[in-house]
Amino acid sequence: MIKVVLINGSPRKSRACNFLLEQAIQGIKSIAEDIIIEKIQITDYNITPCNGCDQCLRPPNDCPLAENDDTKKLENVVLDCDAMIIAAPNYFGSVSTQIKTFIDRSRPWKMKNYLLKDTILAPMAATGLRNGGEGVISDLINFGLIQGMIIVGNTLGSPVLEGNIAITSIQKYSLKEFLAKGESDELAGLIAKDTGKRVAELINKLKK
Repeated sequence: MIKVVLINGSPRKSRACNFLLEQAIQGIKSIAEDIIIEKIQITDYNITPCNGCDQCLRPPNDCPLAENDDTKKLENVVLDCDAMIIAAPNYFGSVSTQIKTFIDRSRPWKMKNYLLKDTILAPMAATGLRNGGEGVISDLINFGLIQGMIIVGNTLGSPVLEGNIAITSIQKYSLKEFLAKGESDELAGLIAKDTGKRVAELINKLKK
């Protein structure tokens, strides 16, 4: 069975990052109903920050911190997926603490001969101001490249009107105009949905 894992990298479970992932889920389901979809909230996992002990560099390449946190529980979810979609918020130009810890603690997966090799990764971001999510996307892309993953973006819809990466913002296109309570970023939602479609289509293509 094909499995897609979606990770909400925000400590705020039901806000902008979750909106992007829900749109992506709609896109995936519109392509293939039989794909297993598992969405996780990164804040549901107790992941200890890396302390730089470098034990993961030596066989068996395990992290001693994993004995007392939820890293192994997380591994059981993500390491057998065919594709991963991560939506992370912009915190001062970078990803949230929760996702940075996730990235840092993923080092053993690389040291065990690239356990995420050839897994599809689609990055997404949520930011306060319209032009603020680029650092988040860069962090997520770097994570994927270091892990040997396949980075994908949106290639559906209008190549002029739609962007390649879903970045939602509370700021509209006027300087002092912001989304009202309960209002969503229509364009970012469309890009997220098309990204979900793109991920599903690519998995099917690669599995043939």
